[in-house]
Amino acid sequence: MSEVAARYRFLAYAIGGFGLSMNAVLYLLIPLRADELGASVGVIGLLVGTKALFETVLSVPMGAFMDRVGAKRSVQIGTAGTALIGVGMMLAPSLWLLFVLQVFMGIIRPLGWIGGQSYAAGIRGGKNRSHDAGRFSSVANLGQIVSPILAGALVAWQDPQLGFAMVVALGVIFFLVSLTLLDIGRAPASADTGSGFAAALGLMKLPRIQTVMFLTFNRLWIPAAWSSFFPLYLVDEGNSPTVAGSVISAMAVVATITSFYTGRIAKLGTPVAVTSVALALGCLGVAVSPVFDTMPLFYLAAALVGIGQGLSLPMLITLMSDAAPPEQRSLALGLRSGVNQAAATVAPVAIGPLIGAAGLVVGFPVAAAIGLAFVLAATWSARREPADAADADDAADAPSR
Repeated sequence: MSEVAARYRFLAYAIGGFGLSMNAVLYLLIPLRADELGASVGVIGLLVGTKALFETVLSVPMGAFMDRVGAKRSVQIGTAGTALIGVGMMLAPSLWLLFVLQVFMGIIRPLGWIGGQSYAAGIRGGKNRSHDAGRFSSVANLGQIVSPILAGALVAWQDPQLGFAMVVALGVIFFLVSLTLLDIGRAPASADTGSGFAAALGLMKLPRIQTVMFLTFNRLWIPAAWSSFFPLYLVDEGNSPTVAGSVISAMAVVATITSFYTGRIAKLGTPVAVTSVALALGCLGVAVSPVFDTMPLFYLAAALVGIGQGLSLPMLITLMSDAAPPEQRSLALGLRSGVNQAAATVAPVAIGPLIGAAGLVVGFPVAAAIGLAFVLAATWSARREPADAADADDAADAPSR
């Protein structure tokens, strides 16, 4: 590739720092600001969940919209809109206004995040897709480590309300990055010109799409269950909150490193097999966490979960992009995002009562078993797919310059 092409690839990877960074910052700031405004724990939970709810419900029509306007323009709309919503959050004087702004954030943020995925997956396509998705994911994971630290420093310096300046800054920075992206255009419009639900139902009939849906549910099921309860368990066992938080950071660091080597690891087997093994390792990390609850064993459990998280994101972006027609790539990635949000919503609700009744020693192995069942379902679904289908898609999707 030429030097200019390398520059544009770097920009495509850099845009990955937007989506997960923004999520991590909002998960920190929204509860702190709501508590400052006098909200109860229950209301804070509803406030946090509002964004995820709208991301889930609107994932399909937003994906269809992104296919119509193109990935680059979607990133620009998402990042600029997020910056404007961040200004509103800085100025919001009431909980009710925060609820409204969370609704808009649930609509706008996915444009930048899913649009970035679609852009990174399509800038070269073909055999380079897993490499590009891996670099994109590395930046995404790195961003969710660094951004909350900076936002926390703003809160410590002033207050949670000023902390939303981090939301504004991220939106502005990545909007400026999006202006420099290479215009790769968009594929010809698909036959579905409506909300995208008819096209989404058509995609769901494809065995490859079903395979990705099973795997992507596992990808969010595992961290949603593990991250929600393992740090709390460690604190209850006498560890400091700092140590408990470092376990989550260790998982993110391993995920960042693993995703960086996705291109090389992907050569070890088929995309489905590599992704399945990675997610199975994540399930193992959850299952052993109740007995790996002392220093340094809990970092080993975190590493296992991190391997699954780091490798699965770029592989799933690759699998979904290969499985869908080029003109429906964003729709397919939006569909995957909707399943992500559903898993992240269901896991704590389903596993929490079990942990409360029987303890982590029962709850986590059950959570791991459920996650593994989705991996096995994906493996079964993949066996129904003709072996040469992915190669045909690669040839059809290779971009011309």
